Amino acid sequence: MAQVLRATRAWKGDPVASSRRARYTAGTIDGRRLPAYVKETGVTPELDTETLAEVTVGIENWRWAGVPFRLRSGKAMADRRQQIVVTFKDVPHRPYGFTGNPGPARLTISLTPDSIDLDLNINGEDDPFALDRVNLQVQFAQGELGPYGEVLHGILSDDPTLSVRADAVEECWRIVTPILSAWRKSSVPLDNYRAGSAGPTTWR
Repeated sequence: MAQVLRATRAWKGDPVASSRRARYTAGTIDGRRLPAYVKETGVTPELDTETLAEVTVGIENWRWAGVPFRLRSGKAMADRRQQIVVTFKDVPHRPYGFTGNPGPARLTISLTPDSIDLDLNINGEDDPFALDRVNLQVQFAQGELGPYGEVLHGILSDDPTLSVRADAVEECWRIVTPILSAWRKSSVPLDNYRAGSAGPTTWR
């Protein structure tokens, strides 16, 4: 993992263009009214603390060069999701006579609950020349231990599988430090989004 992190940096080396940040305003989540973040108890509005962050990084090695990796995390969002989404390149050319454009195939790995979804483009059911989208899904049985339980079990049993080495942590800080520095200088504007939404409309 450390070897991959050493080859990772902000997309195209630009910490400003490769990152976005935002903060939620008042809204409703599951019927519960939520005040704006700056109105929350203990929050200092002058600090311009973000509640939603997005960073795009690139891995500069022969296998992943040119592939953007977008990392996004936020609070007070419409849906509580922990996902890894792989969007495949769309085909550059469709043979003559085929219609429809469902978009590129997509693989979604959900961490909570554990499931895998694969969206594929296939020939339509009624018309073999009409491309359509089909979804393949598998859901895994819940493990005996929750995520934190798995980590604690690894610590107590001296299993380093789920642990992070010191050099990996240092590389992670090297990657995000230029981005955090740009944010502290307000080089990246602080957008707003309504609590209970999917984030700023310009991000979707």
